[in-house]
Amino acid sequence: MSCSSAFSIIFSVTFVVFLFGGLCKANSVVHVDIINDIGSNIQLGLHCKSKNKDLGSQSLAQHQHWGFRENINFWDTTLFFCHFVWENQSKWFDILVAKDIDICEHLPCVWSIRPSGPCRLTGKETCFPWK
Repeated sequence: MSCSSAFSIIFSVTFVVFLFGGLCKANSVVHVDIINDIGSNIQLGLHCKSKNKDLGSQSLAQHQHWGFRENINFWDTTLFFCHFVWENQSKWFDILVAKDIDICEHLPCVWSIRPSGPCRLTGKETCFPWK
């Protein structure tokens, strides 16, 4: 076998592995669930969107939740951010980032929205600061 043939075979196999690996990930769906844990009788307004998709405005009473499902794109650049408003506060956070697929592929990615910041309850509870 010549060097050129070996290179072609290796290149072809590598291409197929990346193609099918990317397609499998691209078919992954993440379910995001957002819970209002701001405080007693405090209404939480939220508006989530990506660069290309606007999910609209929502209003959640205490402990009420709202969610959405989204496919992770082929390039792993899926990003949804949400703007949160309550009383005199206005905050935002990247609620779905493609890398979250590792944590939230088989379970809903559940977020507890708190005054100090959002906490992901899926897996080990992890809290984040507001952006």
